Amino acid sequence: MILHLMSTFPPYSQTFVMGEVRELRNQGWDIRIGCLRPLRRTPAAKGFEDLEPIVARAEWFNLEMLRGLLDFTFSSPGSMLACIRLVIRSWTQPISFLKLSYLLLASTRLAHQFKTQPVTLIRGHFLHSEAVAARFLNILLGIPYSLTMCTAHVAFPRPVIRKVLESALFLVADNPRLVAFPQTFGLPSARVHVALNSVNVKEFPQRHTKTAAPRPLILAVGRLEPKKGFDVLFRACALLRDRGVPFKTLLVGEGPEQDRLRQLRNRQGLQDQIELSGKLSFEEIKPWFYRAAVFVMPSVVSRSGDVDGLPTVVLEAMASGLPVIGTSVGAISEAVLDGITGFIVPPNDPIRLAERLQQLLKDEGLRFQFGATGRCRAEEKFDLQYKAEVLSSLFQRYCAPKGDPNHFGAHTCASEVVKN
Repeated sequence: MILHLMSTFPPYSQTFVMGEVRELRNQGWDIRIGCLRPLRRTPAAKGFEDLEPIVARAEWFNLEMLRGLLDFTFSSPGSMLACIRLVIRSWTQPISFLKLSYLLLASTRLAHQFKTQPVTLIRGHFLHSEAVAARFLNILLGIPYSLTMCTAHVAFPRPVIRKVLESALFLVADNPRLVAFPQTFGLPSARVHVALNSVNVKEFPQRHTKTAAPRPLILAVGRLEPKKGFDVLFRACALLRDRGVPFKTLLVGEGPEQDRLRQLRNRQGLQDQIELSGKLSFEEIKPWFYRAAVFVMPSVVSRSGDVDGLPTVVLEAMASGLPVIGTSVGAISEAVLDGITGFIVPPNDPIRLAERLQQLLKDEGLRFQFGATGRCRAEEKFDLQYKAEVLSSLFQRYCAPKGDPNHFGAHTCASEVVKN
């Protein structure tokens, strides 16, 4: 049994994580999802009802949390003390300290719930709540854990994340550029393995016809936050309008930049060219991939240093046969091949972005050529089934007992943690 930690279930922003869990279950792994907090205000993603029976739900505070806290305080005081020491590493940052304190309570609840279950590996995506909770459960239950790194962004103080990274049985990077990230904490990269971010290509029908419209559609999708660079796209759209290029832009998403982007659009007089749809579900977004002429991911490095990894929506656009324009930051160029499946432009460069947009908007044949090549690349390198096979091989390599490569062994995994 594998316990996969999620901050909540089923969030809009983590459909790729839930898709991965589903594919691993299809390959025969017994995976359970442990939630750290309730969904509440976070919109629920649709289409994952089949995973509901394997989800251990959470409440902010309940009796189970108290039972877990009392259980491990009296039965394993040393383990509780080790968890508290990890929380104390954040004492200079009050918000992080409060968040970690809650995570410890949530982890004791899950640990109490799964204490008698045959869990042999704990998994978590992101160097955020899931990663810290995996370390807490590792301390409380003695079960090893693995982490998947999606970006180089960390949400808690570096001393906390360093301890979480160095205690993991193995690490997974969803793009090659993250392999060296642990070195920034003074840790070796020997236990980092690449399992590329992927999508279920079968969910996207093959595009057989070219898109033709009086005003070709530019599609952009993502959380409205600084690192996405959507303000750069808006400035590029202003240049296209001034050049007399017919187009329409649809921006799908919501976030802290929503008001600023709407004001920027209005100041530039682009209300007729740019539509902000707000957040849409995957099923609502999917048809737009086939109505659009080009997909744009204008990512930048934010002032805080936050940057995209390999956005799932880029892979979804490629799988749908849509040409993609991305920037040279993060790992977008790992998927988008410049001049082959789309274009890669410098970040924060609306002039260059406008030039490439204009080139594709005016050349329907080039759009179709790039899109077809991108679809083939998605099938060959970014299909979810292949990623699940890579992860399966890692599970067997690290956790299968000697002499039985197809079966988990909890004691073998625990001994590996001690060695590392």
